[in-house]
Amino acid sequence: MKNPLFIFLFAFLISCNKETNILPEPPQPEVFYKITLTMNWNSPALGVPVNAHFTRLIGMVHSKDSFLWSQKATIGLEFLAEVGSNGRLNNEIDSMIARQKALERFGINPPAINGSIDSVFRFTTDFSCFSFASMIAPSPDWFIGINKYNLLVNNQWVTDKSVDLFVYDAGTEEGDVFGYNNLPTAPQQNVSILTSINGMVLANGNPVISKIGTIRFNKN
Repeated sequence: MKNPLFIFLFAFLISCNKETNILPEPPQPEVFYKITLTMNWNSPALGVPVNAHFTRLIGMVHSKDSFLWSQKATIGLEFLAEVGSNGRLNNEIDSMIARQKALERFGINPPAINGSIDSVFRFTTDFSCFSFASMIAPSPDWFIGINKYNLLVNNQWVTDKSVDLFVYDAGTEEGDVFGYNNLPTAPQQNVSILTSINGMVLANGNPVISKIGTIRFNKN
């Protein structure tokens, strides 16, 4: 007669071995996200000029080894941040698409300074990142954006995530004013989060510059 304890231990080990061999489900090869941008450019948290607005949102769905900006602003980002011109940045993104570093370029009309907009975008496992930029106007070279935000984390798609948006300084033009036509920054500085020291008019007397909005990624 077989030992019942031996049978139990054998069955237990077989069960454990099966469990350890179970592989995680691979991510869906293609997914869609509803992306909602909600702006909150309000006083007294922020200084608000009479003609405050955002320029057209320019961005892309892209691979993990490409980006909209790195340490220094490209010519395309410089023109967008200083005057709201998007032609050069569109060309830079089109070049990435041609090199199979990006899946899609987009241009979206901006929300009001206290409004929101939403759009649906397609992502794949090869193109799982999202980037965009928009000038806050009028300003020297200040913009909002998100750079290389990856929605595929640990081989799983993010389900629902909100990210705060802060104002960036492109590092290409001088000035702490709500206006254009300032002297160029020489030498060009790195792209950085705008601080109350360099953006007193936007800080509005506060010790820090508050977030100016949020972006939400909701997987369909």
